[in-house]
Amino acid sequence: MRGIIFIMITMLICIACGKRQKPKERIDIWEENVDTAIIAKVSLSEEKVLVPFRRTESGLAEVQVSLNGIPFNMIWDTGASVTCISLLELQKLAKEDKISLDDYVGPTMSEIADGSTTKSAVFTIKEIFIQAKDNKHLILRDVAAMVSPNTKAPLLIGQNVISHLPKHSFNEFNEVIEFE
Repeated sequence: MRGIIFIMITMLICIACGKRQKPKERIDIWEENVDTAIIAKVSLSEEKVLVPFRRTESGLAEVQVSLNGIPFNMIWDTGASVTCISLLELQKLAKEDKISLDDYVGPTMSEIADGSTTKSAVFTIKEIFIQAKDNKHLILRDVAAMVSPNTKAPLLIGQNVISHLPKHSFNEFNEVIEFE
């Protein structure tokens, strides 16, 4: 309960401090020249959508996404049932006025990889934007994300996102996830 209260107080402080700041423009973390102004649904019936990924030092796939317009690198985790962000990312979204208390869903208990359980807050991410090559992208809306009170927790794309995406496979040679 104290963790939830801490998250709520932190959110209120971030929201109060960030109201006067202008949101930052979306930047290309992968240093490719991609025109993100083109916002059109991708038709997957005719061609593949290729999403770049990188392997971390521990061998995990990391992709660039935008959560409510703010860019982050997230780990593609088929073992995570829910998308997860840390308190640090929640604070950044609140500072940029991209998430508010209206997006708070409530608390939940979750089991983490080491088998322990923890209480986490759940917020709704209005838009998850996954940039692909050739000015293509994938967009998911109104996605639940658990917020870990641990500021060092990794950002995870979980099954609540992965299961709603088209059939896909990893092309290790070209370092892309191919969506059909």
